[in-house]
Amino acid sequence: MLVCDLDGTLLMSGEPFDPRDVHAMHELGEKGAVRAIATGRALATAKKVITAEFPIDYLIFSSGAGILDWRSQELLVSHTLQPDDAERAVQTFLAHELDFMIHAPIPGQHIFHFHRTGNANPDFERRLARYAADGRVFEQGAWRNPASQLLAVCPGGDPAEPFETLRRELPDLSVIRATSPLDGRSMWIEAFSAGVSKSQAAAWIARTCDISSENAWAIGNDYNDWDLLRWAGSAAVVTNAPEAMRAEFTTVSSLNEWLGSH
Repeated sequence: MLVCDLDGTLLMSGEPFDPRDVHAMHELGEKGAVRAIATGRALATAKKVITAEFPIDYLIFSSGAGILDWRSQELLVSHTLQPDDAERAVQTFLAHELDFMIHAPIPGQHIFHFHRTGNANPDFERRLARYAADGRVFEQGAWRNPASQLLAVCPGGDPAEPFETLRRELPDLSVIRATSPLDGRSMWIEAFSAGVSKSQAAAWIARTCDISSENAWAIGNDYNDWDLLRWAGSAAVVTNAPEAMRAEFTTVSSLNEWLGSH
């Protein structure tokens, strides 16, 4: 089983998929391997870049909040923040004066409400502009609806904060850190229901297909891949990964290079 991150790993910004990587995925399928992409993208935005013919079996999207059977397009797994949990997360994000978005439950997660502090945050404004048609202003007060996730955009500053603080204050939720795919620098902090992660989604697929983690390969490039890489029996990162990840895992230039070495 191969689980591959999308942005920054299999797909570089502004570039098409490398034909050598696509060929390698085809070959894995011919040899009977299960192939999955695990992305932080929502389902709708993942489908904008992955065609129906792309050689994978499963799509893990929203960092593990959902799993799609790629061939049948059946939604197999979806996780939802229940209203009470979503409300706690909203109030915690507000208390820390974060710019954030609250996304509707899967499969309508492209719809969101947003809160801005008014502080300079170009990456937040860039994401908001990109998906403006689906955004609504969050009128401050109690949040009484379920949600798929909250996403805060934190420009600059200490890369460990406020991520670690939010993890401590929301211990029963899954709080995940990622580097912005838009500017490559800002930190995105996402809050999901308990148990959401790329590794847990990959483990679900592995159980379904009767595959052990020892027989799983994973490749990624960012903080939200870390748990997945540690779960897999064999793991690698590409050269744009943070230094700490390159120190822990094999570093390769591409999926094709890594598979060719096995």
